[in-house]
Amino acid sequence: MAEIRQIVNSHTYWQTAAGIWVPATPTTPLPVTMQEIGLDSGVATGGSDTTLVDTAKDWEVDMWADAILEVDIDGVEYHRTITVNADDTLTFNALPAGVVVSAGDTYSIRRVVSLLSPLAKAAIFNQALPAIGVNWLGADITPTNSPSYLRIYLTVAIAGTLSVVRTVGVPVVEQLNHGVALVTNCAYMFDVEWRTGDGLNFRYSATGANILVFRADEIGAAAA
Repeated sequence: MAEIRQIVNSHTYWQTAAGIWVPATPTTPLPVTMQEIGLDSGVATGGSDTTLVDTAKDWEVDMWADAILEVDIDGVEYHRTITVNADDTLTFNALPAGVVVSAGDTYSIRRVVSLLSPLAKAAIFNQALPAIGVNWLGADITPTNSPSYLRIYLTVAIAGTLSVVRTVGVPVVEQLNHGVALVTNCAYMFDVEWRTGDGLNFRYSATGANILVFRADEIGAAAA
């Protein structure tokens, strides 16, 4: 992926990870650094020319601000920028006169994201460890882009072994840090490869103390 770009005499060059400047040509094109990602979808239960209601949802307020709404109304796909949202209602720039969202209209929510920027997937701060062998997260996390990497940063207040539970139909337990126990109150970072079909969770070989910090971010996303 390109880290730096420059234009010399009207020609664009990009710098590889090895620091080599390469001209942008059909055989060495600029790497893709942006991608539109589908993040949610559903079927409307009602709406208007500026709103879409889906009573099956329970969104965080304004989590979809500035995202792109794609809604199919009578066979026509309309794209609008979402301005605000409530727990089950999206508000967006007005549709053409006479066009309204109705029950049964299908929709999706998308964002344009930088493939060079991490995507937050999970976080725990200063919470008690669950019982030994119990997953840390209530539900497995999955990749937005495939293949990519999940970067894990953590500090635990008791020594123990951290494992990834990878489920692809059936769960497989993978010990990190070569199976060596993490040191109490020390920070660690791991990169775990994942791809479409993987669901990841985490377990620890000890309990009786706190997970001081746990963050899992998707990095190095690949363009579809």
